[in-house]
Amino acid sequence: MKKWIISLSLIIVIAGAAWITYLKYPRTIDVKLSGVKYQAGAEGAKSGTEPSTVVIQGVLRTSLKGDRVFKGEISIAGEKIPVPLDQRELEIPFSSDGWGSMMYSYYTYNENGATKGILTHHSHLLFANKDFSQVTLLLNTPAKGSQSWNLDNRYLISAPAASGEEGLIISNTLMSKFLRPVGKLQ
Repeated sequence: MKKWIISLSLIIVIAGAAWITYLKYPRTIDVKLSGVKYQAGAEGAKSGTEPSTVVIQGVLRTSLKGDRVFKGEISIAGEKIPVPLDQRELEIPFSSDGWGSMMYSYYTYNENGATKGILTHHSHLLFANKDFSQVTLLLNTPAKGSQSWNLDNRYLISAPAASGEEGLIISNTLMSKFLRPVGKLQ
């Protein structure tokens, strides 16, 4: 009987240590994904798409509760943002419905090199699967002529994808909890 208790205890300890190691310790993310940029809405994914490349480098930590936090850099080929190159590291906590905000905080300096102030730049919303092999970025730029924010007038980048239809499938999968109140992207 004692051997059974010791064996069972040992199995529980080993399984618990493996579980904690898998969840607690960081995973390195280093991906370059080719995808497409397209406008959401009924015709957006079927009409004008353009190729896009997303590069993600950093570390992903997952808590014992399953909360994910990414720390690193994300760049989109051809995108220009007002954040200095040496201050582009992000820390992105993901919400329970799957999105994380790409918010940059950076310092500005006066001509003497002293800190003048801190600015923030909100870039995009990021949706990613567990290993970042699939991503969707809900871009912070509305379609031309749009004044109000809604899903139908927003651009998305989905990767890896070769067409807007493939991008839409990835977006609907990754954004399912986020889109639950409104359904799927069309």
